[in-house]
This record gives sequence, structure tokens and C-alpha cells, in this order.
Amino acid sequence: MRSRHVITTGTAADVATLRWAWAQEDSPDAVLEDLPAESFVADVTSWMQQRSVWTAHRDGSAAGMVCLTQHQRMPSPVARSGGIWGYLGHLYVLPAARGHGIGRALIETVLAEARRQEYAKVVLSPTELSIPLYRRCGFSDDHSLMLWRP
Repeated sequence: MRSRHVITTGTAADVATLRWAWAQEDSPDAVLEDLPAESFVADVTSWMQQRSVWTAHRDGSAAGMVCLTQHQRMPSPVARSGGIWGYLGHLYVLPAARGHGIGRALIETVLAEARRQEYAKVVLSPTELSIPLYRRCGFSDDHSLMLWRP
């Protein structure tokens, strides 16, 4: 039986706590305090002003998050060449909460918002591990991107 989870607009405190946990998971040798510092929460607050962020709560605690950043194409005199699109990012679910449908519910929340805003598309940069989940949610491969790194 799956636990119930509730998706809400993310708060800076919840998002900072989840990002802190994610950093600890990705960098187990990093020395981090048990809870995010106040300055980190302030940084997250500033970062959240430029995007929509949702958190999933399971058993009363934040268990996952996702964000959607809106991009607007330059206006053009050619019909239908403008418009807005979104970038889905920072999908994260605490290890203990995985396998309960939280990731899928967060993705579905992003896609519902994209439909509501009439986005032309939603793009993302998946990890190898996340590709099957995104495919189950209707995403397909598109190899039209290029990357530059200094």
C-alpha cells in the first residue's frame, strides 16, 4: 500500500532542507551541519523567486521537490514562432520516500502547470537513472541540444 502524499507550493525552508539532504546524498564526504544554515535558506529564497517550486509531503514532512523555470522566446513577426516553454529541474525525492509515486506526482504537477500556462514544451536534463520515470510520464528523447563548458 502506498503512503499518501500531498503536493504544495514549496516553502524556502522545505526546499532548503531537501536540497541539503540531496547534497549530503551526492557528496557523502562533504562536511555539512545537520540542518541548513540561515544564509543558505536566504539563498534558496532568492533562487525561488525566479521559478515555480513544489514540494511533496509524506507523513507530514517534506519528502520531495521539483521546479519549473519559465522561458519566453523572443517575439517574432512569423506566426507561432514565439511562445513560452518550461524547464523541469531539481526533481528530488528523499531515499526513504522513493517508490511511493512521489516523483511521478511531482512531474504531473509540473505538466499540469505547463498545460495551464499553455507552454509550447517542457524540457529537462535527465540522469540515466531518471530516464525511465520521465518516459513513463510522457517525455521522449530529443537529441537537438548542444553543450559548452568552459
